[in-house]
Amino acid sequence: MTPIKLIGFDLDDCLFDSTGLSERARIKGIDAIIKMGLNIDKTKAVGILHEIVNEYGSNSSKHYNYFIRRLNQMEDDIGYLSYNDQYKYIAAAVMAYHAEKVNSIKLYDDVEETLKKLKDLSIKTAIITDGIPIKQYEKILRLNIDNLIDLVVISDEIGIKKPNPELFKYCLKKFRVKGKETIYVGDRIDKDIIPANLNDIYSVYLHRGGKYDNYQADIKIQGDFKPNYEISNLNELFNIINEINNIENSK
Repeated sequence: MTPIKLIGFDLDDCLFDSTGLSERARIKGIDAIIKMGLNIDKTKAVGILHEIVNEYGSNSSKHYNYFIRRLNQMEDDIGYLSYNDQYKYIAAAVMAYHAEKVNSIKLYDDVEETLKKLKDLSIKTAIITDGIPIKQYEKILRLNIDNLIDLVVISDEIGIKKPNPELFKYCLKKFRVKGKETIYVGDRIDKDIIPANLNDIYSVYLHRGGKYDNYQADIKIQGDFKPNYEISNLNELFNIINEINNIENSK
């Protein structure tokens, strides 16, 4: 018998609503700027900020800097903002943004119970995620799941980034398990499902309704692209574990 010994998870938009939280936090920043006195329509301001996020990427730390610069150069109806006003608005936006991220971050409802059940079953758990280590660890600590996860693998820590399958192979080596003894749960075909499949890991595509949930419409899901399982709630994992264990036991 080869029971499932390890279950890995993506972090953002898998264990918590990262995309939704970031969007709400960005809008809180706009609210703070307007409250401080910037004369701009909120819908227009949010639209400009969305353009900046698309252009510079969601991980940029200077969205509001670019926002204020753009207003100063392109929005004649705003009027020229003094040097002091520029940085006052930026500071207010950044403070509101971080306050929202700190105060509102929370796990999806099915996560804590699932992690506790896995621990009771003596199944090891890992998070495999891209990102800046200090930011990813901050999320994990704020979500209060550090004691429920056996290993955190962050791409920047080891110099291997998704979708490189070596990142998943690294995790297998750390636990001394085989792919067929492992399940990986993620919300992206390209960065989660494919590298798991390439390591013979049972892949589970988790539908959270996020921005990558319709990714299958853009690629033909077959071969390495096709997940072994698709779920919408982590509680479904336990039926999958039983099914895989029965399959492996019958070989």
